Amino acid sequence: MTAPDHSDAPSTPAPGRRDPAGRRAAILEAATELICEKGAASLTHRAVAARAHVAVGSTTQYFVSIDDLRDEALQVLADETEEDLAEIADLLEDTGDLPEIVMQCARIMQDFLGDTRQVRANLAMISTAMTDPSLRRLALQWSDELTDLLAEKVGRARASAAVAYIDGLTVHAALHDDPQDDPTDADTIAAVLTALLAMPDNQEPTP
Repeated sequence: MTAPDHSDAPSTPAPGRRDPAGRRAAILEAATELICEKGAASLTHRAVAARAHVAVGSTTQYFVSIDDLRDEALQVLADETEEDLAEIADLLEDTGDLPEIVMQCARIMQDFLGDTRQVRANLAMISTAMTDPSLRRLALQWSDELTDLLAEKVGRARASAAVAYIDGLTVHAALHDDPQDDPTDADTIAAVLTALLAMPDNQEPTP
């Protein structure tokens, strides 16, 4: 006998019929889970309803189209990364030793890269934005904000190089499950960031 497929089983109890806010939240959370697991292209009203344990009609009641639901779910996922940016922003306001700041940033990046949900969400936003230009601002939100934060401390060219490196690490983390030769440990990240932040910045004004 074939085992039942629980891939779309709800991760939380179904909201009550008299809880419209709870149903909407459950639908949105189900959409974010499916995006992280299977990509944004996997979203259908039926799949989301099954995961949220609500009637299919509920998804169209709260979200006019599947694109509306997708876009709001992607925004939720993008907002989750703002906590990391806020933490980095606090570090960069520190006037302390730059190597120590870099090491602390590297630890934040290590935690981010070890968070499967965030890594997959980031890749889902990028892949979706490749075919839907209206989502490119959202897909670039994290990278652009991090670049701006770093640029104030180390200059635009160095900041852009560091963020491009982190973007590459995100792709690596999404595609590699084997911990052998993992380049996403904090010491390695700090070493590479230190080298990138020491490179010449041709955009800096001449003294």
